[in-house]
Amino acid sequence: MRTNLCIINNEKCFKKNGKIFCENIEIKLLAEDFQKYFNTKLILRRSNLVSVHEIKNTNISVSSNIMSFLKKILFSIFENNCRYLIISVTPYTFLSFIILLLFRRKIFLYLRSDGKKEIDLILGKKYLIIYKFMESFMARYSKLITVNTDIIKDQNYKLVNPSSIDENWFQNTSIPELNNIKLLYVGRLKIEKGIYSLINLFNQFIDYKKNASLTLIGQGEKIKNLNSQIKQIPPISDKMRLIDHYDKNNVVILPSFTEGHPRVLIESLARKRPIIIFEDIAHVKKNYQGVYICKRELKSLILTIEYIMQNYKNIQKQIEKNSYPTKENFIIQLKNIIND
Repeated sequence: MRTNLCIINNEKCFKKNGKIFCENIEIKLLAEDFQKYFNTKLILRRSNLVSVHEIKNTNISVSSNIMSFLKKILFSIFENNCRYLIISVTPYTFLSFIILLLFRRKIFLYLRSDGKKEIDLILGKKYLIIYKFMESFMARYSKLITVNTDIIKDQNYKLVNPSSIDENWFQNTSIPELNNIKLLYVGRLKIEKGIYSLINLFNQFIDYKKNASLTLIGQGEKIKNLNSQIKQIPPISDKMRLIDHYDKNNVVILPSFTEGHPRVLIESLARKRPIIIFEDIAHVKKNYQGVYICKRELKSLILTIEYIMQNYKNIQKQIEKNSYPTKENFIIQLKNIIND
């Protein structure tokens, strides 16, 4: 008999014509790929914000408010042999956790990033104490899964390597046109992702390097007052279209203030594109070749990009030495932990 698995997440999803779309591609991957191993059910929040990643899973409950959300959690308790995968720490997932704990359900808590840093950046330190309490409490009374060793201390956990890449990401890689500097950002357009910091830096950068462009791809409101050398593109769900954008550009840049295990880093290197990160997330470099750590200031950015452009072919040869986690390996890792 297959295990029932209920995935609980604060993810806001968009519903249209009977189909459900989410912002975060990882939710889509888990919902779809776990159907091979579990009877999966998702409990998510409703949003009016249009998203592009369609979740092809028929067993999805969408709630428009917290009472409806918790009601669905309570009803799920009466399903036989059900395990719970809670993704991230939020008021919604914390209250869900309390209900499940009271009924002695088997709970797995999956932390994909350092929520403490995100809360500090978005809401400030006064909310940080509340978040730390929720995270510590949930981690103590659940089976903890995390993506790196820095997210939470003094707790037993299982480590996984998230990835969305498959064999398509490694096919037909090329050397791009190098006469112009073509920077690419892929990710959510939010303050904690450093997107506004990146735009400010780039606006200074083009005073020195006129032959530069920046392409932004991701979910978020349209950014106002962009100069002509910055292009904003809506999020892309089609894998081959996204690969094409990596190939059209020559340097990927990840300006986040906090990251756990960024997918864009693996995707960039799989397409043999060097990637620049800032010191805030230096830990995500690991042993990968082709990842360049830069200070969040103009001079360092100029020197880093100049080095990459002048040594591009040699850098691509170094990138070929990397080995990467794949989507299949990631799903199997999680499946084995939950079935243990």
